[in-house]
Amino acid sequence: MKEETRLSFPGIALRNLKRKPFRSVCLTALTAALAFVLFGGSLIIYSLENGVEGLAGRLGADILILPSGYDNTVEGILLRGEPSACYMDAGWTEKIAAVEGVEAVSPQLFVASLVSSCCSMPVQLIGFRQDTDFVIAPWIKTSLPADLAGDEIVVGGAIISNPGERLTFFGRQYRIAAKMENTGTGFDASVFMNMEAARQARDDYAAKSGDPLLPEDTISSIIVRVKEGFSGNGVTAAINKEFGYGRSGIAVLAAKTIISKVSGGLRALSAGVAVFTLILWIMSVFVLALVFSVIVSERKQEFGLLRSLGATRKKLVYLVLVESGTVSLAGGALGIFLSALLILSFRVYIRESINMPYMQPSWSLLLPLMLLSLFIAFATGPLAALWPSLRIGKKDPYAIIRDGGL
Repeated sequence: MKEETRLSFPGIALRNLKRKPFRSVCLTALTAALAFVLFGGSLIIYSLENGVEGLAGRLGADILILPSGYDNTVEGILLRGEPSACYMDAGWTEKIAAVEGVEAVSPQLFVASLVSSCCSMPVQLIGFRQDTDFVIAPWIKTSLPADLAGDEIVVGGAIISNPGERLTFFGRQYRIAAKMENTGTGFDASVFMNMEAARQARDDYAAKSGDPLLPEDTISSIIVRVKEGFSGNGVTAAINKEFGYGRSGIAVLAAKTIISKVSGGLRALSAGVAVFTLILWIMSVFVLALVFSVIVSERKQEFGLLRSLGATRKKLVYLVLVESGTVSLAGGALGIFLSALLILSFRVYIRESINMPYMQPSWSLLLPLMLLSLFIAFATGPLAALWPSLRIGKKDPYAIIRDGGL
C-alpha cells in the first residue's frame, strides 16, 4: 500500500514541485499576485458600491440648499465626514417651502469641533429639527425611539465611543444616547444633536475661537423633499429661476447630481480595475504557459521513461495538470489571504483615503467572492499548462529517451 501511494501521480507531482523549490515558489508567487489583485480589486469595488447605495439611502432629500459658494461643503460632509461650517439666514426655509412642487423642508446646522483640549475629537456636528426632519430623524429612530435631549448626542459608526459614554465639545459634555451602524458615508464620522444643542455648540465655538456670535436663526442647509408628480431637477430649476441662479446667495443642489457624480467616479474606477485585472490575467496565462513549455521540454526523458513503464499519454497530461493546479491553488489561497488581511486590517485608512463612500460587504458576500477568486486563480495554472502538456507522448517513448526530444 505504501509503495502504491509513493508512485501515485499526485505523489509524483508533489515530489516534482519539491525538487525545484525556487521554480515552484516563483510560479506560486505569480498566481498569488493574480489572486491578490483579483480579490482585492473586487472587494474594494463592492465596498464602494455598498457605500454609494448607503449614500443614496441615507441622503433622503431630493434637493439640498446651501449658502452660495459652499457646493463642495455638503460633499465633504456626506462623503468624507469632513468638519465644515457654513451659514445663511433661516428665512430661506419658508421661501423654499413656498416654491411649487416642494412638499417638505427642514433646516440643518453644521458646527465643526476644534482640534483642542476643549473637544474630544475634531468631528462634524450636525443639528436638526426633530419635528420636521425627514432624513436624519427617521434614521436615528431605528436606534433611539425617543427625542434627543439637549445634552444627548448620537454618534456615527466610525467614532470610537459607545452609548452611555460622554464626549466633550467646546468644554461642554454630552452623553452618547445611541450609536449608528456603519453606512460607508461621511455620517459615520459625524455627531448628531437637536437644533437647540447645535445652536449652543455654535455659540460655544464662537466663544472658544474668538469669532463673533451669529444670529439665533442662522442655519447651514435646507433639505427639500419634492411632491409626487414633480421631478427633482424640475423643482431645482424652479428654485433657481425664482431666486436668480445663485445671485441671491444660495446654491441649489439636486441629490441625484451628487449620486451621479459619485457613481460616475465609481464606474471609471471599476473599469480601470477590470482592465488591469484582465491584463494581469492574460500575462499570467502567457508566462505560466511559457514556463510549463520549458518544464515539459526539460522533462522529456522523464516522460519517455514513464511511457516505457506503461504510463499512458493521458496520465502524463494529468501529471502536468496536477502540478500546475497545485501551484495555482496554493498561490490563489495565499494571494486571497494576504489581500483580505491587508484590506480588512486597513479598511479605516482606505475609507479615509478614497474620496467616495466606502463600506465593506458582509461575510455572506465576502465568502462567495473569495471562492470565485480562488477558482479563477486555480483554473489559470491548468489552462496555461494545457497546451504544453498536450505535446507529451506524441513521439515513441524509446525514441524520446534515445534522442532526448518530444
